[in-house]
Amino acid sequence: MKVIGVGNEWRGDDAAGLLVARGLAAEKLSQVEVVECRGTAGEVQDAFNGADGVIVVDAVSSGGPPGTRYRFDAHQGEVPMEFSRSPSSHGWGVAEALALARVLGELPPLLIIYGIEGQNFDSGRDLSPEVAAAIPEMVRRIKQEIRERLKGVPRPERRTDGT
Repeated sequence: MKVIGVGNEWRGDDAAGLLVARGLAAEKLSQVEVVECRGTAGEVQDAFNGADGVIVVDAVSSGGPPGTRYRFDAHQGEVPMEFSRSPSSHGWGVAEALALARVLGELPPLLIIYGIEGQNFDSGRDLSPEVAAAIPEMVRRIKQEIRERLKGVPRPERRTDGT
């Protein structure tokens, strides 16, 4: 399984995906490779090519409350495009990269997208308190999902909660 953290650590909440990935890397989970990328369509696709299972983590800007956590199974439906229209630095968002991979028939067999609703995406900004508070819980949830996936436990298609 591969975890891909997407973002830019110099643009406030855009670093959320990277920080979750780093938290998971620190866990040293067996059978899990953790990578970081800035989020260009080609870079995201290159990162998940050849992997049997992929979890992508990114900051999103959909208008929800900052710190809200989202989860989508890319094979159960489209990832909403508004989740990729953040004012982040990586141009095309993860949703566009996934749409392109779907058209090209290059989606991995398992592809889960996690997002944390951001607030501050300006250059040089710190993480908002809500996003900083959401990161440890996101690490915990993804770690739990990885363990369940490796044991063959099914997961729900879509979940959104702000707790």
